[in-house]
Amino acid sequence: MITPDQLRAIERLKMLSEEADQVELKLNWYFLLDRTSNEEDFFYYEGGQLLGYLALYYIGGAYELSGMVHPNHRKKGIFKKLFNEAIEVAKKNQIETIYINAPENARDAEKTLKKLGAEYSYSEYEMRWKATELPEQNMDVKLRFADDQDFQKIAELDRTAFNFTQEEAEEMTRMYKEEIAHRLYMIEYQGKTVGKIRLKSEGLESFIFGLVINPEYQNMGIGKSALIEVVKQEKEEGHSIFVEVNTKNHFVENLYKPVGFEIYQTHHFYKYTI
Repeated sequence: MITPDQLRAIERLKMLSEEADQVELKLNWYFLLDRTSNEEDFFYYEGGQLLGYLALYYIGGAYELSGMVHPNHRKKGIFKKLFNEAIEVAKKNQIETIYINAPENARDAEKTLKKLGAEYSYSEYEMRWKATELPEQNMDVKLRFADDQDFQKIAELDRTAFNFTQEEAEEMTRMYKEEIAHRLYMIEYQGKTVGKIRLKSEGLESFIFGLVINPEYQNMGIGKSALIEVVKQEKEEGHSIFVEVNTKNHFVENLYKPVGFEIYQTHHFYKYTI
């Protein structure tokens, strides 16, 4: 578990780094707040000041890594030291792939990561819902909270959509189930469960992820209607609403933009194989 003092130190370092580089870092606060141990967090202090921080996030058979180093203490080997510590944890947990996150305009990120042996893999848009009139939704589409009986259905949907093994899909389902601020809805169409969608809330911000529709029911507007319902709920709570989408995903143009989401930044991911 990350302590309140550690969270404050991470926030200070994040602000310094973002101001220096004129970027917005992706640290997944909604996951950090639910940490149950410090095994996947790596800190570098000097004189009581946090100068470097890296975090691993399990994403089903691989890790995502985000991090930062104090602008005045770069090129001193801090990132490499912390990265080597992260590699050892990945090895212990039998994870062979790490996707390292870097904001689109981060200075020297690509050069630094290539020196480590990482290669560009993919990019994601961060999208934010802009208050606008929502399209009409199909009233045959309903949401309900997932329960224990949905476990295998959820794992199967994730396995099919994200190319997970059955073991990886079940591990992800167990992990999200344990998170306090995590909500998982099953999507029903004409009384039959055909998909699911996840939400994570942090303060007045809500993050949508893991929207999956059974392939047999795709291209019928079901995912769009489920998304509209979620947006309506979060809007009524006064929440800002965000989603992350692969830049090559057709959902960007066909799903999220028509519902009112706009792209506000891009992050690149570099693949490192252990």
